[in-house]
Amino acid sequence: MKCYCYETDSAFIFCVEDVENAQLEDVIQHMEWRKINDKFLLSYPQSAFSDQREKELVSSNFSRLGRVMFEKLLSGIDWQIPLEMLAQKFNETGIEWYIVGSAGDALRGVNVKPFDIDIVVHTRDYYKAKDICYLHFSDSVIAPFTGSEDISPSKYFENPLKYFGRMFLTGAMIEVTADEIWDLESRQPEHKKTVWCGYEHSEYEKIVWRGYSIYLESLQHRYQIEIARNRQDRIKAFEEYMNRTK
Repeated sequence: MKCYCYETDSAFIFCVEDVENAQLEDVIQHMEWRKINDKFLLSYPQSAFSDQREKELVSSNFSRLGRVMFEKLLSGIDWQIPLEMLAQKFNETGIEWYIVGSAGDALRGVNVKPFDIDIVVHTRDYYKAKDICYLHFSDSVIAPFTGSEDISPSKYFENPLKYFGRMFLTGAMIEVTADEIWDLESRQPEHKKTVWCGYEHSEYEKIVWRGYSIYLESLQHRYQIEIARNRQDRIKAFEEYMNRTK
């Protein structure tokens, strides 16, 4: 598998080619890469980057880390080390942040193996979080940290959340996002992704992990998400956990 980036006058393009098997192809397409002939492409507008140095950084990191990143999305990740690295930097700088998705389940003690780490930061802290990631984890940044105003045309990569960035830190893909609907004081059930619509109102639960205060989605909210997705192995893991902790 070859991972690299190239530019046109209007776009910065991530390219993956020579993919070895159908499972990896499915993973890549699930991450919004478009298959064109034998290549997978993901495009950002030039405006998503602050300068040429950022483009060179992202291009170098993606070329070096892309292959193992996709493979880890198949096999699952060891999440504790990269999560603790982020927790240390975010907490010491006063960033308000939350864990959503399966990494929070594993942290809580549910027997699941996450494939990535989904981090949400408060919208007021997004660009502070971006600065922290570029300062301390620059060799892990594999996509620009952008706002939706930077990538509005439909021909480019679109994320349903307002702010989005991606790293591959010590073997784990980490997505750092922000949107008002996820902010602590305005958490609402009307999420933008269809699969989340109609769930009960879900506030965050605050726990302490390795000395760090961390917000997680509520256990019942996560359980209902897995039921909606009909992931039988994860439903079973949740039910076993709930029976253990009654």
